[in-house]
Amino acid sequence: MPSREQNMMGGWGATAFVVNGIIGSGIFITPTSILNNVQSVGASLIVWLLAGIISVIGAFCYVELGTSIRKSGGDFAYLCHMRWTTVAFTFMSAANLFIVPCYLAIEMETFAKYLQRGLRAHFCEPFDQNFFSKMTSFSLLLLLFFLNCFSIRGVVARFQMLAMIAKIIASGIIIIVGLMVLITKGAQSNNFREPFANTSTYPGHWVLALFAGLFSYDGWDILNFGAEDVKKPHRSMPFAIIVGMSTVATLYLAMNLSYFVVLSVPEVQKSNAIAMTFAERTLGGFLQYAMPFLVCIVLIGSLNATLFQGSRYIWASARERHFPSFISCINRQHDSPRAALFVHVLLSMAFSFLGNLEELISYVAFTNWVSSSKPSLHAMI
Repeated sequence: MPSREQNMMGGWGATAFVVNGIIGSGIFITPTSILNNVQSVGASLIVWLLAGIISVIGAFCYVELGTSIRKSGGDFAYLCHMRWTTVAFTFMSAANLFIVPCYLAIEMETFAKYLQRGLRAHFCEPFDQNFFSKMTSFSLLLLLFFLNCFSIRGVVARFQMLAMIAKIIASGIIIIVGLMVLITKGAQSNNFREPFANTSTYPGHWVLALFAGLFSYDGWDILNFGAEDVKKPHRSMPFAIIVGMSTVATLYLAMNLSYFVVLSVPEVQKSNAIAMTFAERTLGGFLQYAMPFLVCIVLIGSLNATLFQGSRYIWASARERHFPSFISCINRQHDSPRAALFVHVLLSMAFSFLGNLEELISYVAFTNWVSSSKPSLHAMI
């Protein structure tokens, strides 16, 4: 039987989890939101840079916590360590019983939606479309559940590294196409000739734009939820943050530059899916056909990262007796929390029936806000 340390992920595996935990569908929708607020190309790029710097600072703060308090569970584990059990229970209840499973359900539904668009599958009845969506999303989730039943180091981390490479390639296609357009046709004349033209001076617009940028960088704390699965955390966690965050920030800035090389400011502001608009303006039919599959590739790694985070959160909660103790059991051979994985998958499947994609997002946003406000009230009391 392998030792516990042999099943832990190393520096590159941890890096893959950081990259996959951050890069999701946000980079395909957030540029429009940021530009609509700050109104100029130069200001938009500054917001992306500021969001990256703030996220790196936050990530290093959590690295300090993760290496000092060597417990899985993220915020919950640290609050329990401080004996703030009431606040910890509030965070845990909202996260484990609704937010994280519902977030996984959102990623599942998004994957199914883009896969259907890529296959150009059209259904006459809403029931048929819903059945296709559930079958594809559940099949992917069960496949990821099966992978996570095995060793982190031997199976899951390697899969995440492949997913990370696939994400970099998918993002690189957009970057390379933008570079080719820049070399052959040149950039949009006004975008870089006067990059700060019409920049908004209203502070509220900058704050909203920064929030949108921070949303795209969200996920840098993923290693804290599985800190006990990281080998030599004092070395691996800082390495993962430095390499992972640098990779993400570089890709985000390069992709935004590619968008602005091809598209004008009004085109970006009016676009509901900037990647699709970019595809239509560059390689036409081919890239437009391939773009939904590229988004699906990006989402697979994000799904696996969310599954890892949610299962470790539930496992840590059960270990502290906030959930039934049998959920905290671990497979001795692979050190995999299979019971916690099963519960998390079951909850995510159940929540996927609560409504459509827009309704699920509204539920998560509301619950996340309520759970964030309640702990502050407890702390004041």
